[in-house]
Amino acid sequence: MVLYTAACLVYNAPASPARNRVDSTAVAFMEPYFWQDWQLFGPTPGDSNSLVYMEAQVRLPSGQVVQTSPVEIEGAIDRAPRGFRVNPTKLPGIMLAFDEGAQHYDQAATKIKKLPAAQRAQAQTDLDQAYANDFLEMQRFMSARAESLFPQDRIVAVRATFKTQPIIPFSQRYESPAPKEPIEPLMQTSWLPYVAGVAQ
Repeated sequence: MVLYTAACLVYNAPASPARNRVDSTAVAFMEPYFWQDWQLFGPTPGDSNSLVYMEAQVRLPSGQVVQTSPVEIEGAIDRAPRGFRVNPTKLPGIMLAFDEGAQHYDQAATKIKKLPAAQRAQAQTDLDQAYANDFLEMQRFMSARAESLFPQDRIVAVRATFKTQPIIPFSQRYESPAPKEPIEPLMQTSWLPYVAGVAQ
């Protein structure tokens, strides 16, 4: 504990000849586990909110399969850590990873549409294979979420829709009429078969 405290002090100390002599040792202790990239907050702070809508297909007692209305799940997950601050949930980190994956997939898929027609099918197959594990994790997570939202229903499949909404700049926040925040679609998964038991 004393070593890490000393390393932390050296690591965050202003540049000086004394720090330069022991900086490599402090860096070896602090990175990569305690390192932070402060560019996350500046100079380019986030300018949009990510929204994730989940739908489920459920089987009625009659055997008919119906589709639920979309439910926005990311907002509630982002607020969840406030409910128990002593040991907050890690779920927002999972959603952050899904959001980032969806944005990268959407960017790559957009580039594929600009390729010559003869190359698109193979490029799309390669892209889907590259993201196969991401979609598998998403399938399991959405199945668990659907189980918690529709506990009495027989769930057949789940689908996630990723959207983005711009954040009103602070300089415009109190304008009248209030600026609009249009929600724009980003990516929608296909229907993913429900995975039973992952919610337990």
